[in-house]
Amino acid sequence: MAVAGLLAQYLAIKNQISYYEVQNTRWNDLSTAMAKKVSGQENLQSKWDSASGTVEDKWSDENGNVSYQGETFLLKGSPTGKLLRATKEEVARSYADRKVPNYDPDLLEEYTALDMEYSTMTSMYETLLDELQAQADGLKEQLGTEAQDNHLLS
Repeated sequence: MAVAGLLAQYLAIKNQISYYEVQNTRWNDLSTAMAKKVSGQENLQSKWDSASGTVEDKWSDENGNVSYQGETFLLKGSPTGKLLRATKEEVARSYADRKVPNYDPDLLEEYTALDMEYSTMTSMYETLLDELQAQADGLKEQLGTEAQDNHLLS
């Protein structure tokens, strides 16, 4: 009987929909959590870039002093202490690393890659859910028609 076959297909698709909804929720939660991590590292990157820029701005200034927590990086536009012979980029990096110790460019890259992967998986499951829901709606309509034709529904 065609109704039994259609009903079996319909129930199988509804089962797949339930599974994909769970997977979609899982990937969506992972994506949301990773987006927060990416955002945190991006904020730290902004602070790090700003700190690095401070050294670069004050490098040629004869009044350019840059200190952080008792450590002097520039004194009158010249490197001091262990950075005495360092380049502008080295001093800027050292100051920014000290001022923003939690920024990790490798971690930002890793988080960004994972965020893209998780977003892709979320999109994939959303697409699959849309396709399966369309199939389920078509089968449900076909099932109703067959059931009426076979006088199973009045």
